[in-house]
Amino acid sequence: MAAINVYHTNVTTDNLSRNDILQWINSALDANYTKIEDLCTGAAYCQFMEMMFPGSLQLKRVKFNAKLEHENIQNFKILQNAFRAVQVDKIVPVEKLVKGKFQDNFEFVQWFKKFFDANYTDSHDYDPLAARDGQPLGSGTKAVGPGATSGSSGIRVPPAAATRPPPTKTAAPPLVRPTPTTRPIQQQQQPKVSPAVHRAPAPPVQQPTSVSDHHHQNVRLQPATSGSDHHHQNARLQQEIDNLQDLIQQHASQVAGLEKERDFYYQKLRDVEMICQEPDYESLPSVQKILEILYATEEGFAQPEQENGISDFDNGNGLTVDNGSNFVVGDEETY
Repeated sequence: MAAINVYHTNVTTDNLSRNDILQWINSALDANYTKIEDLCTGAAYCQFMEMMFPGSLQLKRVKFNAKLEHENIQNFKILQNAFRAVQVDKIVPVEKLVKGKFQDNFEFVQWFKKFFDANYTDSHDYDPLAARDGQPLGSGTKAVGPGATSGSSGIRVPPAAATRPPPTKTAAPPLVRPTPTTRPIQQQQQPKVSPAVHRAPAPPVQQPTSVSDHHHQNVRLQPATSGSDHHHQNARLQQEIDNLQDLIQQHASQVAGLEKERDFYYQKLRDVEMICQEPDYESLPSVQKILEILYATEEGFAQPEQENGISDFDNGNGLTVDNGSNFVVGDEETY
């Protein structure tokens, strides 16, 4: 069975974000990937190929727990053989992918997602975990929730036990100690003041207690409220950072694609110029017309000044590409 080839460049607007890619892989393969860089093992691609084209490779030969670079290379060799078996034209940049760098792996998985969408028909039930004999896939670890077992003893730890404060060390001493000091003051003042004046000292004795209580309540409630606000604010800022990082990666991918196209067409123009400058063709009218087109510039265009008179890509008497990414012919023409 021949596969549907997908010719995909990076200059597209429908690329998925990093989180979307990871969610798709984890859902489809029952895996637990947390980083795009972890796809450098090649194991996920191998299982996707076995899912799309049963029998295109032997899944038992794939190292799902690959840790070393030579193990990753072996997995990609299995993937390349599967590509040849179903007539996929895509060249796999193995040397770049196994290094585990984000940009290389992100570009390849973007292409593979489009390849998968074009070829997967979902015509049969597929259990990815059973297919790889229950081996874990991905480097992520699932977080232990509240009430989970701790260590090897199997004892469940209540979630609030570790944070519950001691009940008796802070409350009793501060409130009991002031009372002995106030009683002697009242006993010394009783024979000197009248009964009417004696009623006045009662509120000051109770006031410190109530103020202290309110103070303790404020101290306990304030951190909880401010901590909750900080948590939500940090989560919102982290989401914005992730979105901006995804946007930067997409723009970097687009720039890389544009640079490849620029270099491609530059080389084409250079080849045409070299042919036109051959002695056998240089004097032909048609060749002179081609050179006029190559050297033509728009009206009012001025070549930007270059540092030390040297451009970024200098080809002697031929085409050059200056620092502004413009094609320059000779010493005066730019397009």
